[in-house]
Amino acid sequence: MSDPSQSVPPSRFLHIYVEGLINRRIIILDSDKTTPVYLVDSNGAGLFSSKPDLCFYLPPTPSSPLETQIGSATFHSWSSTIDLQFGSSVVSLESTGSFTRSAGFQSSVGPLTWQHDSAFGDDLQLVNASGEWLARFVGASFSIGKRGTLEISGGIYFGPGLLDEIVISGIVMVEEERRRRRRR
Repeated sequence: MSDPSQSVPPSRFLHIYVEGLINRRIIILDSDKTTPVYLVDSNGAGLFSSKPDLCFYLPPTPSSPLETQIGSATFHSWSSTIDLQFGSSVVSLESTGSFTRSAGFQSSVGPLTWQHDSAFGDDLQLVNASGEWLARFVGASFSIGKRGTLEISGGIYFGPGLLDEIVISGIVMVEEERRRRRRR
């Protein structure tokens, strides 16, 4: 019989919902599907705005009644590179090849890459340099308000800020796919 203290902790599931049509707000709920853990505002100002396209916030709490910005993302019209801001750090999320929908960035724990699970689906997987998965996104089918579910691996250590980096980069990948489809 195995030692229960040596078992892998369960995965954490975050549920992603969208509100609004023009200035969309993305709400990311914890596993209980009621507790907000992240809020994302979309800048509807358009192509010539100096504001980031997406701003990521921690929701208000009793000890902190205001939303706290933890990151942002800026898409570029003439490039596939997306600037990600995690706190005070800025990194680039860049395509891993000419004919791939995968993209990678330098995280606080080394290089990470978001890969599509199939050629046509919305499903994504985040892997580290040794190929271990850290997170998976599964798109919601036939849902108006729900965008999908982000599964965070329970088998890895999440240092300070890594969960934020995973959530921000994952939402950005989902948004990039939505924008790519809209341009077709």
